[in-house]
Amino acid sequence: MLSSLSASDANFLRGIEKIKARMERAQLEVASGKRIFSASDEPDGISPLLSTRAELEANEQIKNNLGRTKAEVDAAEGGLQQSIKVLERARVLATQAQNSFNQDSTWNAITLEAGDLTQQMLNVSNIAVEGRYIFAGNSDSSQPFDYDPGLSSVTSYAGGPSTRQSLFPGGNPFDVARSGDDIFDNAGLDAAGISKSVFAALRDLKNSLEAKDVVALKSAMLAVETSTKHIAGELSFYGAVQRRVYEATAAAGSTDLRLQTQLKRLEDSDTSSAILEMQQAQFQQEAAFRIRAQRPRQSLFDYLG
Repeated sequence: MLSSLSASDANFLRGIEKIKARMERAQLEVASGKRIFSASDEPDGISPLLSTRAELEANEQIKNNLGRTKAEVDAAEGGLQQSIKVLERARVLATQAQNSFNQDSTWNAITLEAGDLTQQMLNVSNIAVEGRYIFAGNSDSSQPFDYDPGLSSVTSYAGGPSTRQSLFPGGNPFDVARSGDDIFDNAGLDAAGISKSVFAALRDLKNSLEAKDVVALKSAMLAVETSTKHIAGELSFYGAVQRRVYEATAAAGSTDLRLQTQLKRLEDSDTSSAILEMQQAQFQQEAAFRIRAQRPRQSLFDYLG
């Protein structure tokens, strides 16, 4: 179909459409503060823009993971502090029990409290954060320890090995946890051949108190002291992890700031330039309509005279 517009009219409309597109583009930049809305807007800038956004998302995930790790490590550190207090109390009870002037009532009271210490240690070993048992290793949905009344002892470890790690920005991993088995139960022997097991030490203390066996009590006291040193070493591990988590979190914050600045440089518009562009487009549009309106309107009769 033939267009009824003259060449002059068609050129005028195309010019108006271009001015309108410039104006709408400038308005969008002013309203959003951005200058890139699609790959065609700035082909050379889209690749670094997408790369920076991807880095920001990855860094955000690292920050989230570090936040979760911090909560668990802080809880573990606090739990081990409590463990040392429990073991210190066990040592005090063992010392009191070796007093030759103790009466039966004193023995009974000390024995009863010693039994409570095992439950206190169990509570520590079964600490959970957001439903995850922090001393259960990789099997953090399973309660790591329980008490068997029939055997009058703590059950075997029900968790798993611990291989959890967190990342520094940049991808450097570091260990963040130890298994409850290594901490509280199967911790091996010290240089003197004394077991470092916390639960075994508390069990032996309770048994020697119930039997009023002073010789066994001395051995139990050595075991308590050995397990206390072992827990102190585990506490040092978690203290070091706390420092690394703090450093990694600070590094992630710095990385986030750098990437946000880079993203702003890549995609943010120059508001002043966008406003000027919008004003110029509006002026050109108004000027075009004024000039168009001033054109002489002649008909065929004007030429026939």
